[in-house]
Amino acid sequence: MTTLALACANSNLRRAWQELWSGRTRAARSHGAGVDGVTLAAWAGHGEARLAALRTDLLTGRYRPAPLRWFDIPHREPGRTRRLGIPTVTDRVAQRAVKRVLEPVCETLFLPCSHGFRPGRSVLTAIAHVLRYEAQGLPWVADADIAACFDALDHGLLLSRLAALIPDDRLLGLVAGWLVVGESAPGQGIAQGAVLSPLLANLYLHAFDVAMVRAGLALVRYADDWVIMCRGPRVATLALERAAAALADLGLALNPAKTGVVPLGSGFQFLGARFE
Repeated sequence: MTTLALACANSNLRRAWQELWSGRTRAARSHGAGVDGVTLAAWAGHGEARLAALRTDLLTGRYRPAPLRWFDIPHREPGRTRRLGIPTVTDRVAQRAVKRVLEPVCETLFLPCSHGFRPGRSVLTAIAHVLRYEAQGLPWVADADIAACFDALDHGLLLSRLAALIPDDRLLGLVAGWLVVGESAPGQGIAQGAVLSPLLANLYLHAFDVAMVRAGLALVRYADDWVIMCRGPRVATLALERAAAALADLGLALNPAKTGVVPLGSGFQFLGARFE
């Protein structure tokens, strides 16, 4: 059975819908529609029929993702915003169904240094690893920000990484369609707010994780937020140079205005935690 067929199994599609429905607040069920204006509550009114139609469209190749509904939300940094792209409910169900079959495969590949949007991992596990490295004699932080990370991810490179794991052309075509509607420029970018985006971002940045670990560096990454724990400031500076080179291989770059070396106990903040 192909990966697409597994994703389109009745039980998997129904489970994807149930997860989407149960994972939202009561208010979100009545709002948060995509460009078609259909809310979760409205979709639920004809849920079985919609699931059957979605399954048929996916298996016959008639499925086409709808454009995203874009809006800006405040960034954690004052004065900045973050652009979110919200798919229709139908597209969210389809992406979640695909995610349910892709994630176990990707999880066999991902390294322990990656904590964002993974089963059994969280902000708390990332912070715990930072503290563990400090206790092991690595009290200096190579702190960096990837410039416009989600907008800069290259579709061709991402799809090639996915094809190496999942040799299913029809599923790859499906993912490619979702990438196109969420692109920031032709062939670039994934939509923050789409169900599948965090998993795809982790897959894209996996090569960065591998390069850092092979270099013997104590990387802690949560999505595009990451630090490298080091013994001293000189080592941390060299770590940033290695990181910049590894990111360049992925078509990414550091933001020099938000990259530096600091001791952990200097009021440094990471993932909402302040280290004193």
